[in-house]
Amino acid sequence: MLKRAYDWCVSYASHPAAPWLLFGLTFIESSFSPLPPIPLLIPMCIARPDRAWFYAGICSLGAVLGGYLGYAIGALLYESVGAWLIGIYGLQDKAATLIATSQDYWFWVLVTKGLTPIPFKIVTIMSGFLHFDLWKFTIGMVVSRATFFLMIAVALRFYGDDIRIFIEKHLPMTALALVVVIVGGFFVLPMVL
Repeated sequence: MLKRAYDWCVSYASHPAAPWLLFGLTFIESSFSPLPPIPLLIPMCIARPDRAWFYAGICSLGAVLGGYLGYAIGALLYESVGAWLIGIYGLQDKAATLIATSQDYWFWVLVTKGLTPIPFKIVTIMSGFLHFDLWKFTIGMVVSRATFFLMIAVALRFYGDDIRIFIEKHLPMTALALVVVIVGGFFVLPMVL
């Protein structure tokens, strides 16, 4: 079953709608969804390493635009939608502490979290709730998310065949590692915020 799912992702990577799906996943991951774009980005870059830069650009654009939606949720809807999303991750107490103490260093929190697989939506929603400067927010998002997706694209562009061979040879272990990183991000998040 795992092999079929992997083969489907790789075969879908060349589908004309794949870039749109990648954009959509990245957009919603930056604002309200727990589904990360990485499980689609990796097979797309492996299937078409010549388009890795393009895919990184799609993810970066989706992340920035989705980040604005997350900011709007925090700024305009924090008491209802924003607090509920923060509550899903069990970060209500951490959120209160951040609000009280973070204005001076929030830009670095934004950049640091944007460079990790930790759910980015928490930082975008909190940025809106804090009414963090929109220009600094934009710069932080562009720098961190573009760097994050570009690092993945560079690795897959230059080492894509080796990575593909490794993934296919060790598919169960690779899938488990990806799940651990994604799910682990949710557990690590309360410790790093």
